[in-house]
Amino acid sequence: MTIRQYRSVRQLPYSILSNCEDGFSEQLYAQAILLLSVSLTSGTGTTRDAYIPPPHYFSFLATLAVHPLLTTRTTDTAKQAVADDALRYLRHLIKLVGPKNAELDQAFRFTEAKRHAGSRNKRIKSRNSAGPDDGLQVDPDVIKSTYATSESLWSNADDFWNIVGWAFNCSVAYPHRWRRWKVWLEMMLDVLEIDLERHAKNVTVPQSMFAQYLAPFSDAGRNSKRNLMRALLADGKQKSLNEFGEIWQNETKAPKKAKDEDVVRKRKRNDLDLENGDFGDYGDESSDEDCNTAASGRRSRSATAKPSRAASPNEDSDSPMRDVESIGIDTFGGPSSLHIRGRLVALLVRLCSLDPAGAIFLDVEELFDLLTEFIRPLPLAVFEYFACPPQHYLDANAQSSLVQMLLRPLFQGSGAPNYDENTLTQDVFETCFAPFPAGTTSPSDNAKVSVAIESLLRLLWRNGGLVARQSLGDAVRQGIKARKDKVAWDGRRRVGVKALEEETAVEVLECSVERMESILELVSRSGAS
Repeated sequence: MTIRQYRSVRQLPYSILSNCEDGFSEQLYAQAILLLSVSLTSGTGTTRDAYIPPPHYFSFLATLAVHPLLTTRTTDTAKQAVADDALRYLRHLIKLVGPKNAELDQAFRFTEAKRHAGSRNKRIKSRNSAGPDDGLQVDPDVIKSTYATSESLWSNADDFWNIVGWAFNCSVAYPHRWRRWKVWLEMMLDVLEIDLERHAKNVTVPQSMFAQYLAPFSDAGRNSKRNLMRALLADGKQKSLNEFGEIWQNETKAPKKAKDEDVVRKRKRNDLDLENGDFGDYGDESSDEDCNTAASGRRSRSATAKPSRAASPNEDSDSPMRDVESIGIDTFGGPSSLHIRGRLVALLVRLCSLDPAGAIFLDVEELFDLLTEFIRPLPLAVFEYFACPPQHYLDANAQSSLVQMLLRPLFQGSGAPNYDENTLTQDVFETCFAPFPAGTTSPSDNAKVSVAIESLLRLLWRNGGLVARQSLGDAVRQGIKARKDKVAWDGRRRVGVKALEEETAVEVLECSVERMESILELVSRSGAS
């Protein structure tokens, strides 16, 4: 990843910061965010410094961007616009000044100190500022909003992996919430990726934000690290929902439908008559009352807590559509969810590769072993996404190592040699991988082997590691025949989901064969030329 050149920053002048604080405290969110945005973007394209507020503002804005009362639990377009504005500001912040200059490592922390406003340092650090505002102190805890205190994301989520698990559960069970969590996670991954590469350049990886998010697992055993993998592969089923529950109480509930008289009352309240002292709903605290009510009834953040059933997860059904979903990528939230899961896997692999001793989390070999434990049993369509992804998240060496690791348990009992060097050459591919089926007669297992072999073939082809020779075609076609023979009909009649799974597996197997034959044809043509 190329390290961007970011703008230097200065602290916002006291007068502007005070206006922003007042705006947020009086629920004039749109106006306050606009003022922050103008201060940030002013002078873009020049050498002038960008003006930004203290880090706790970014914590606050990150909450606004995803909070249900501003997104999925309201039909008020003005509130929804506030959430969009907050997210847009954070994206501009990341692009223009970067995570380091914005001190996002301080803003996006899940610590006990962050949950108690009075414990924060009251003095704002100077950011290369000089001028009449030097020496003026702005209390970092003056945003008088429940979104900055009891309803803050950072005080409601146990840690980053609590959010990851819940968000991925939403991608399956609560799509309306996933649409919001998706854009929030994308923003966070941008921050974590940029921050990790900066620390890699400075050889300070343990100080990176991602390393800090992994800190609870550094000295923990394998079982604890499995918790992280369960978050990364949360599937929206009840067991996963019990472990990674909603961040805010009643988060998945639908918006309340306003009654006609409520609409009339609201219209009257919104009418301003300044001469007669009628200020409409200016300064009305009603929008924060819902937050206070939710906060007062907050449940403890236990693993057994269950989300609201108002927008219930997909239930088991005998319908054909449910059967199709049960074996497709929809079981893990579809392409958008798998895309973000892939980015997280890549981030884990990158961090572990930068920490060969595995002091932060695991060494790369151990990480791939843990990934294999969780990916190998996944539904075929999801397994295929990780083994032979449509978009590559890992570099060629890492992808090859992961695929080889995935093949080892699938090959057990197949007669394949026990190759564990992880390096990949054409000779190794022809001798140790291409000719072999799965160790079982399962169509799904053999389809998984086929897409994994195809992935290795693609990697060799894309990186110039294939030469046209008879032994290559012989090895690939020997494996194709062996896998087809393994899944030959054994006389037993399957029905329902089982029959559909086997039919789908056979189709995947056949499509994989066609793609490998196409690669062999390309290799042959390139050799002939």
